[in-house]
Amino acid sequence: MKPDPLPDTAAQWLAEGNACIARGDLEAALRCFASACALEPAEAIHYERRAATLAALSRFAEAEAGYRVAIARDPHDPDLHHGLGWVLEQLHRLEAAVDAYREAVRLNPLAAGSSNNMGNCLQALGRFDEAHEAYRRAIHGAPRVPLYYRNFVQTRRLAADDPVFAQLEQLAGDAASLDRADQAELHFAYGAALSGVGRDDASFDHLLKGNALYREGMRYNEAESLGLFGRLPELFDADALAAARGIGDPSTAPIFIVGMPRSGSTLIEQILASHPRVFGAGECTEFGEALVQCVRRDAGDPLRIDVEALEEAGAAQWSALGADYLRRMQRLFAQSDGQVARFTDKYPFNFINVGFIHLALPNARIIHSRRSPLQTCLSIFSRVFHDVPFGYDLGELGRYYRAYDALMAHWRRVLPAGVMIEIEYERLVDDFEANVRRLLAHCGLEWDERCLAFHETTRRVSTASSAQVRRPLYRTSMRRWQPRRELLEPLWEGLGPELAAADAQCATTDT
Repeated sequence: MKPDPLPDTAAQWLAEGNACIARGDLEAALRCFASACALEPAEAIHYERRAATLAALSRFAEAEAGYRVAIARDPHDPDLHHGLGWVLEQLHRLEAAVDAYREAVRLNPLAAGSSNNMGNCLQALGRFDEAHEAYRRAIHGAPRVPLYYRNFVQTRRLAADDPVFAQLEQLAGDAASLDRADQAELHFAYGAALSGVGRDDASFDHLLKGNALYREGMRYNEAESLGLFGRLPELFDADALAAARGIGDPSTAPIFIVGMPRSGSTLIEQILASHPRVFGAGECTEFGEALVQCVRRDAGDPLRIDVEALEEAGAAQWSALGADYLRRMQRLFAQSDGQVARFTDKYPFNFINVGFIHLALPNARIIHSRRSPLQTCLSIFSRVFHDVPFGYDLGELGRYYRAYDALMAHWRRVLPAGVMIEIEYERLVDDFEANVRRLLAHCGLEWDERCLAFHETTRRVSTASSAQVRRPLYRTSMRRWQPRRELLEPLWEGLGPELAAADAQCATTDT
């Protein structure tokens, strides 16, 4: 049988490229779109398809170039400007992304997705008034998309007479007409809005519904995740860490901020990033990516370590892991000026990787961010996190927190003195300057008054706490409203009696 003849027109190459994408063969699709570009270099669509495919392959710098070529050929297509904005977001160039989205909205005022994404960028940049206006435009353009409401209410308390509140309430009354994913988004958005006007019982009822819907679509294997936490202390005991001391990359640049989400880690990073010699890189998954390359994982589950490979790892491998991580971070670190000597990486789930971090980067400093177990868990339960699959069921959330707490207790016992300190959110708020001094000393940094005025620091903050760290320290965040005891029973049971007692002590201290 003769092979099918190659396409001989740009349209045929375009169709073949789209077919390759449907089959999941993105590299072949790139070749097809390149052929279409060569045959019809004036047509923007060929460059757009190639740029979108490069973005799907995470080749964002090339994708940016492709979108700019497409825009040069058709500057009036709002979708091209939207695509460019999304790629610039992935490159952490948020000011430029805002400009791209703004042009998309200028060309199509009803481009709700562009307005929403612009709002996300503006929020991360701390330009909240502009962000809220962008979200309003998104809601105006697509009033039945709950995601736009959720983004809005996460950083702004809506008054009961705000037109957006009325629209959200109306949509909540028609929730049954939405698909399950949008219903889940709607419950989180309306729950946050109700909390803002003091209707806390109704708010929590919607959070329960939203979390239940999210959990139905979430892949989470609790036994395997918590089983990994149980294995790590066997692999990284005090003797193993002592025997391997000093074998990794000697860099003193990294500062890892680890802990549970919503535990105060963004505040800690904002304080450190206010120091002129520190660059705040945000939540970075680069260490985990480098680790996957260094230590083989179970093919069926990337969270499961190949223990035999780990036990065979030697000094050269740990040093290579540290060097690989630093290379991966250089893209972000390079954005800083010449004064910077250190950078923060606040990906919270690096608490799992603390043993690996110490072997690969023995001079890195680790900061464990802690907060009341109940307050941490309730805060997680009130938000949508796409990398927190355990957060949508109160029992699973409590059991995860207990396993995390046990693992962190192990790291405290086995790490050498001076490698890791713990910063408790409640104590940080209570005695701010003393704890800031402690942070800076741990990181080998001289005192700088700017760290006390962290809320004045201008930088990208893309986490759920982006609004909080733009304001001076306030005590109202210490203890949030909590529902009746019986509604939280699965959480208390998951946390266990020791953590429940510790939380009660926190509450007494706060009072």
